[in-house]
Amino acid sequence: MKNIDWNDLNYFLATVQNGSMAAAAKQLKVNHTTVSRRISALEQQLGAPLFERTATGLSITPLGESMIPYAENMRDSVNAMDRLVTADKQELAGTIKVTAIDMFGRRVLAPVLKEFLDLYPNIDLELILQDENVDLAAREADLAFRATDNPAPDLVGKRLGRFAMTVYCTEELWQQYQQDPTSVYGIDWTENGPNTPEWIEDYMPDLRVRHYCSTFNGVYELTRAGCGIARLPCGLGDSTPELMRVPGIPLYQGMGLWVLSHIDLRNTARIKVLRDFVVERLEKELPLMEGQCENYWKSQDYHRQL
Repeated sequence: MKNIDWNDLNYFLATVQNGSMAAAAKQLKVNHTTVSRRISALEQQLGAPLFERTATGLSITPLGESMIPYAENMRDSVNAMDRLVTADKQELAGTIKVTAIDMFGRRVLAPVLKEFLDLYPNIDLELILQDENVDLAAREADLAFRATDNPAPDLVGKRLGRFAMTVYCTEELWQQYQQDPTSVYGIDWTENGPNTPEWIEDYMPDLRVRHYCSTFNGVYELTRAGCGIARLPCGLGDSTPELMRVPGIPLYQGMGLWVLSHIDLRNTARIKVLRDFVVERLEKELPLMEGQCENYWKSQDYHRQL
């Protein structure tokens, strides 16, 4: 048997973790045919199948099961070597992969990154905006802006502040609610499921959630369009002219906002410079993020940014 190609093992692990070659292809950003070809090549090298192909999908074989821990160890070793090589590069050049929550990345982080890239023209940026966490240990990103209260132990960084939230709607919808509460509906995040949010139970028991969205940004857009009442981050709600805070509902202190990198990359020059630059620039955004700027859109600071 020839030496096994690590890349083939990577396709194998992705298929195991995702349950199908199609899902593995989506994760690896290749087509389904590539995944199938690489796994077939690995099986040919081993002289035995790793998966049984059935009418309902893939079923891993006993050999495949026994291969998983060895493939995972190899993946972890490759990722560790990759981080060490990256950490040793001290020049202010190259690519930095940054990941952030979608709404934070688009509305707050992007203008700061533009300033940074103007100052450091030899640095290239890959910005990954999604609400799901990416794997920093696997170098899926170098720097992460995350909403969390418990960063993983292999990550280092700084808590920038805490996301405050409260309940918002359009002024027109609020007037409608006061006249007939049953004619207005709530909007919630899909992940919260069918349970009634506590802010409704405590402060607006006549309100029924009827609309759902998979992201905070989607909940925000529906609320801004006047589709219903929702709890939103204050950084969004207070900077939106179409929205008002629903009276009588206190602030909810959500999760902290952290800037994080893998511990192996903590002293890499370009990552450290970007981290410090963003932390300094975002300090002025903290009062808005922490709910201290109701009707921020009326302020001079808001209009200077337009």
